[in-house]
Amino acid sequence: MRDETAKRMGPTSLHPRTAGGEKEARVVARLYEFGPFRLEPAERRLSRNGDAVVLTPKAFDTLSLLVRNHGHLVEKEELLNNLWPDTFVEEGSLSNNVFLLRKALGDSTENPKYIETVPGRGYRFIAEIVANGTDKASALTGVAMVPPLVVLSASATSPAASTSRKLMAWLFATGIICVGLAAFAYAKWRHRAEPVPLNGVPVTALPGWADFPAISSDGTRVAFEWTGEQDFTAFDLYVKTLGNESLLRLTNDPAVHLAPTWSPDGTQIAFQRVSKEGGGIYVVPTQGGVVRKLRSTNASFDRSMHVSWSPDGKTIAFADSPFPGGHKRLLLLSLETLQSTPIEHDDKCVEEVLPAFSRDGKQLAYACSLASREGEFGLSVVTAEGRKPRIIKESSGWLKGLEWLPDSKTLLFAEWHIGTEHAVLRELDLANGSIRDRMVVPDSHFSDAFSANGGRLAFVVNSGVKNNIWRGDLVHPDAPPVKLISTTRDQFCPKYSPDGRYIAFASNRGGPPEIWVSDPDGQNVVQLSNLRGLATGSPAWSPDSRKVAFDSRIKTPDGQIRADVYIVDIVERTPRKLSTDTPGASIPSWSHDGKWIYFMGGGNDAAGERIYRVSPEGGKSEVLTNARGYSPLESPDGQTLYFAENSGTNYTLHTASLNPTGTESRVDGVPPLSFLMNWDIVQGGVYFFPRNDILTLNYFDFSTRKVRPIFKISGGGAFPGLSVSTNGRYILYPELDDYRSDIMLVENFH
Repeated sequence: MRDETAKRMGPTSLHPRTAGGEKEARVVARLYEFGPFRLEPAERRLSRNGDAVVLTPKAFDTLSLLVRNHGHLVEKEELLNNLWPDTFVEEGSLSNNVFLLRKALGDSTENPKYIETVPGRGYRFIAEIVANGTDKASALTGVAMVPPLVVLSASATSPAASTSRKLMAWLFATGIICVGLAAFAYAKWRHRAEPVPLNGVPVTALPGWADFPAISSDGTRVAFEWTGEQDFTAFDLYVKTLGNESLLRLTNDPAVHLAPTWSPDGTQIAFQRVSKEGGGIYVVPTQGGVVRKLRSTNASFDRSMHVSWSPDGKTIAFADSPFPGGHKRLLLLSLETLQSTPIEHDDKCVEEVLPAFSRDGKQLAYACSLASREGEFGLSVVTAEGRKPRIIKESSGWLKGLEWLPDSKTLLFAEWHIGTEHAVLRELDLANGSIRDRMVVPDSHFSDAFSANGGRLAFVVNSGVKNNIWRGDLVHPDAPPVKLISTTRDQFCPKYSPDGRYIAFASNRGGPPEIWVSDPDGQNVVQLSNLRGLATGSPAWSPDSRKVAFDSRIKTPDGQIRADVYIVDIVERTPRKLSTDTPGASIPSWSHDGKWIYFMGGGNDAAGERIYRVSPEGGKSEVLTNARGYSPLESPDGQTLYFAENSGTNYTLHTASLNPTGTESRVDGVPPLSFLMNWDIVQGGVYFFPRNDILTLNYFDFSTRKVRPIFKISGGGAFPGLSVSTNGRYILYPELDDYRSDIMLVENFH
């Protein structure tokens, strides 16, 4: 983590010193040529044989600093202080920039042509350089992004900065600042004082699903969406006055989901509506009346649904993308003109969601899905007009809601990590970036939405959630589905064996999730694994139906979460770990010829999770994708690898060529998926549950490029896993049965 002393002092000087200790001004070139590349720092341009090479701003700055010091070691400390003089970041951000540079330059870690890693120290640019045109570099500046530019050397870090960073390292190690969930998990913050349980009383005790609570500014009413006792995904908007059991229904047009926010004067509610017909921003009087549509959106059921009404009543902030499944950006909707203006974009953010205006109306906070690493986010702030974006804190895990406290100086958010039992409600002090744990939410299924207003906190806790495995008939789709495997616990990730004789699945019926196997009718259940890790799942059959590959996660002695792939013979039932040189191996699948196991890996590589393959006997793995991919499945002809990609708020289906490797593309025509693993490839097409209708199984035909519905399930959605039998007759899916949720209220919350 960047140390506070260095931040106050400004960028560490990277100029060489003379014998007398004075900094030496050095000659800086206006352009540099190396190999087929030309670097022009003043123009911020990199080209290869005359063609532009696109880099992120920080990657370009990193390259400029290394090139200007070619032949010299540049310490990590020096790079961090110069590239991020006013931001707290981990070394992983630097590693990611170097990875992006190597990828753009066609370089490698093993046989570097341009950038050499000096283990534990930093980096050195090693290629021969021709420099043309020179300027004198100021001896007093740090990284200048326009001429004159700084010349770097491998000078020692200043004693003050070094001492401060050692102090921060000690704080990091003792848990006062933070510890990593994994190698690049920035912010599973630990504190000396344990947060107290979040004990609330029910606001609702209704059948069905209630979600997305929003408390009025005076704290007397709560708006929320509710299914009623009917369809799991048919929500309408309701208002309840606290202390009164009567409900006022504001909409009569059931949607997939609704996310409300109150007007400052409490007379109207704005909401983003997600439906199969499309999304939109709407307003309705809080006492009932005509629902008015303000604009259409490409909204989806996720964190991008949230909207925020400015305290002056003039603006609604919301997230949208130019097309369904695209990256979300925050926009400001003027209620006077109904024109929408995007906020100033931060290149570090691949998506912008969860807008929240401060109570004084001067700032807009939001969650930034970081472009540098999958599954991590930054808590960001812009002015109320959408200018001057800055990331206050970077983190990982599942972000669940974002609110301001009344002082407009503190953000409230909830965060949950894999391997932890509870979500934690946290406060972020914008003045110094410090984190304080407030309360532990007593259920890891804590909703993405909560609301704090008028001295009260409303949040959602799910209950009655239980996954059972169902079987649908693809030949007779009108036939009622059969509940095949059911217990009082969870069953998920079902997989038919290629010979049709078995079903492998994951279940916590015996304690922590393990791998189990049954016959095709769900009978004669036998346990295959007994690793007793945090989570074991993702079973995949070998082509001969004799072995199952799966993944399992454990917590290491130092508190890290580590995933590995295992293989178990269904007769011997003794799992062995698959040896691979890629960390974080998970979600395996087999090639049809049995020669390869595909898997997702590299979670603590700067590139993030990508798809690899390795021999079932283990050994050196081969990377197959540049994109961050999940749930790899080989096509029936063995020529293509299908995988899901997470854009931040949407899951989309992609392909990578196998013979030869190196070509990747999105599968055009397939809408966003309901989940990363809720699809299966068959000869001629793909079965999937779409994001905008999670209860309807669909089929996409590769030849016609058309989508058609197959049948509708009756439970609370299919998560996670989908498997079609080899003969194409049946499909297995885990269904959420008996799903309920309650809105809870905490009094005197400040």
